[in-house]
This record gives sequence, structure tokens and C-alpha cells, in this order.
Amino acid sequence: MENNNIQEVKVTVNPENTFGSPVPVLNLVFATLCFCFWANTMGFFTDGAVLAIGVLQLGVFVTYTVGGIILLKNGNAFGGNTFMIFATVFGGIAGTAHVTMSLVPASIPFCYQICGVAFIVAGVFLLIMLPGLKYACKCDFIMFLFGGLGVLGYGLTGAGLAPAVLNYPAAFCLLIDGIAAMWQIMALMLGWCGIEITQGKPFFTPKN
Repeated sequence: MENNNIQEVKVTVNPENTFGSPVPVLNLVFATLCFCFWANTMGFFTDGAVLAIGVLQLGVFVTYTVGGIILLKNGNAFGGNTFMIFATVFGGIAGTAHVTMSLVPASIPFCYQICGVAFIVAGVFLLIMLPGLKYACKCDFIMFLFGGLGVLGYGLTGAGLAPAVLNYPAAFCLLIDGIAAMWQIMALMLGWCGIEITQGKPFFTPKN
């Protein structure tokens, strides 16, 4: 009887390539914009602040876009779509508008109301997401709530639908938003190092 030699074949299956979470750096960019809008509205900056903020927004457009793609790649459709909208509205549209309105001569008409409409849409988007975050940590809920209110406020004044005085409560909404984002950055970064910091229990408890 003929002996058949059976050779063992080892098959190695490589898991799908994934990336780590970019949320801390995305939140840092977001918090920076929040603080800058607040400080500019409070009058802490000198002439040329709008142009500088516009350049900053164009700069963070790349970070928002790359971060959003990474989140989508990792299967986080909610976060990925959110930051892609941030890239579009706060980075691309607002950045280009602020730079253009600062450099275009007064003799050339430039309608900033278009940017205001984009802010209104983005603010409404953030607010209508709140029901989906009712079981999320307080940091997430607060960022969407005050971010939506702040962006909506700036959008209403920018579109000429509300008096400019509304910019002041909108600015403080973004200040609160930036503080919440910085807290979440600290919680995430230190959490990965083994130091647990709470992001706040959800405002609503899931029903069993």
C-alpha cells in the first residue's frame, strides 16, 4: 500500500487594515476654532482677525477631511459624516469666505449671506442629531447641543436674519463647546494611558 505524505499548509489571514481613532486631534481643531470665534466676537483680536481665522479654517480643512475619512474607514459612519460636514462648512466654505471677504476690494460685491446659510444648515444638522445622542456621554451631547446653538446663531446673523447682538450668546455657546471638547481630549488621551477620566454619564438612561 502506497504511503501518501500529507504536507501541512499554514494559512495566515491578515485582518483588515484599520486606523486608530483621530477624535482627539479633530476635537483639538474644533476647540481651537470655537475659542477663536469667541475671542474675536468679544473683541480680543486686532484688525485682520477675520482673515487670520479664515486661513486657520482653510488649514484645518485637511485635518477634518482626513479624520473624517479615517472614521468612515473604521466603520464610524456617524462621526465620519459629522467631521466631513465640518470639513465642508467650517473649513472649506467658511474659510474661503472669510479669506475672500478680507481680500476682495470694496468695489467688488461679496455676499457673506451665503456663508450664513451654510452655517444655519450646519447648526440645524448638529441639533437634529441630539436624539441620537441621548444615551451618549455628556461630553458628546454638550458638544452637539452648544455647537449647534452657536453655529446656528452665527448663521442667522451672517444671513441677515437676526441682529448682530445674537453673536454674543452664540460666542459663549462655542466657548462652552470648546471647553467640553478639551475635556474629552484629556479623557481620551489619558484613558489610552491607563488613567480613567469620566466624560460624564448620559443624561438619559437606556430602557431595559
